[in-house]
Amino acid sequence: MPSESLRETIDSIIVALILAFVFRAFIVEAFVIPTGSMASTLNGAHGTMICRNCGWEFTYGLTDPSTRSMGQFGDDSIAECPNCRYSNPTAEINDRRNNYESGDRILVLKWTYDIGGATLGPKRWDVVVFKDPSDGVTNYIKRLAGLPNEVLQIVDGDAYAARLDSLSAEARETLAIERRVKYLRWLQSELHRRDTAPRFRLDELPAEDAAQLEPAALDHLARELAPRREALLAELDRKLRICRKTREAQHDLWRVVYDHDFPPRERGDVQPKWLPGDGSRWTVAERTLRFDGLEQSEQPVSLSAEIDSFCAYNTLPPSRRHRQFGEEFPVGDLRIGFVVDYRGGSGAVSARLTKRDDHFRGELSADGAIRLLHSTAAAPHTWSELSSAHIDALRPKDQVEFTMENLDYRVSLMIDGREVLATTDAQYSPNIAALRGGNTIPATLPPQIIASDMDVELRHVSVHHDIYYISRVTTDLPLAYHAWGVQNHPIALTDGEYFMLGDNSAQSKDSRLWNYVGDHLLDRGAAYQLGTVPHDQLIGRAFFVYWPSGLRTSLIPFLRDTGWIPNFGRMRWIR
Repeated sequence: MPSESLRETIDSIIVALILAFVFRAFIVEAFVIPTGSMASTLNGAHGTMICRNCGWEFTYGLTDPSTRSMGQFGDDSIAECPNCRYSNPTAEINDRRNNYESGDRILVLKWTYDIGGATLGPKRWDVVVFKDPSDGVTNYIKRLAGLPNEVLQIVDGDAYAARLDSLSAEARETLAIERRVKYLRWLQSELHRRDTAPRFRLDELPAEDAAQLEPAALDHLARELAPRREALLAELDRKLRICRKTREAQHDLWRVVYDHDFPPRERGDVQPKWLPGDGSRWTVAERTLRFDGLEQSEQPVSLSAEIDSFCAYNTLPPSRRHRQFGEEFPVGDLRIGFVVDYRGGSGAVSARLTKRDDHFRGELSADGAIRLLHSTAAAPHTWSELSSAHIDALRPKDQVEFTMENLDYRVSLMIDGREVLATTDAQYSPNIAALRGGNTIPATLPPQIIASDMDVELRHVSVHHDIYYISRVTTDLPLAYHAWGVQNHPIALTDGEYFMLGDNSAQSKDSRLWNYVGDHLLDRGAAYQLGTVPHDQLIGRAFFVYWPSGLRTSLIPFLRDTGWIPNFGRMRWIR
């Protein structure tokens, strides 16, 4: 009957809507990236540029007029190419014309965090969506760096952690006192806020908090803490371990230093280049390096390039060209890769990477021998063999993919995508006390490629650097605050507390700088710690960019400035 058919149709629609709401609430939900704090892994409102000098395509940040987020500069701002450091003007695509590309639209898996556990729960280096601790409404997206029940400290660009239960009772007590002082200083600041009315009065606080807010009591706590902190830091120097990134996460965290497949046409002082020595048998072609050195001794070719924490997403005003807010730091974690096109000879080709006082060489010989060598700044020409392996001897016209990485205090050598050699912690590990106490960061020495007694051509030569988490943060925050979890300011995470970092470290207000507590967390009092995200504020793990900024066409005039065509090439998994 018609009435029954209509009722069945309405029932089906209602059931479909209910299932859709359930799916969105508990399974998968879509979000849009509003800012560039995760660039260049994920983009907020941005422009896309092909560098005029080398042809490298990259994105740079703009202001989304609908959110006023990630404000940048005007028509005369500069987008610096990450590959060749050429200063490209941004006038062609800029926020004043509202001709911007929207932020990436992503899918977030929610049910796994709801179930939790060792298998499905939050893991270090997940890309996580959560509620902003300052308001409880805005959705934030960052990378999870710190887990519950551990102490975390960022030193020289890397995250280090130790289990709280591995620390002495004295160290745990010191961390508890520091957390208490941090909370009381925040309370004191809240009671004297000038921008808005205080959200509570002194007589509304618990008696213990009110008593310790007295200047004499708080000063006593701070004096008690000072001598204990040095002992705490010394113990952490011994017990912290570097938080090595997963291979999946690292895939998205490499940043280009220079790809020789995209050589710059104009070469000024800052444009990267491969430099052979005087009288060298190395020749640098437009996209290849050639060593015609049969029966020749070792000869290097060195990369001249700036290797620092620069992020091309962060545009610059002309007056500050080539320096973003003075916050670039030399980066020593590098990857060098190339394809060896072997023509002849009985010698070897190798790559050399240096981090601080440690020099490493990965060597591939014509007879198939592979070696990983080490020397120090004190004796740079005295090489000791750390490990070795062997593949089939090279034959003319053989092509072998060679990759060497110095990453998170682990050096590895890969042949044709397979890891064949790597250092152990006993052979190579950080000296945290020296890293933490150093007042200067040495410049990164240029990578080198070295060859002897070979006729060989190297193709697809590229150098990348790892992300660098800035740990020497200077801010205009009130004296009551400092940056959390950074160098010499470790943070202790207790049950259900997480520490978040943005991939765009220089322009990410993340756990290092959170200093405001939203009303939704206010009633938790000292149970909520500044710089953390409670477990119940997590939404889920981001896993796929299903709609990057769409492609445009002028075929339909009124849609020419709208990216409405799916860009399948940029749809990608989030690692």
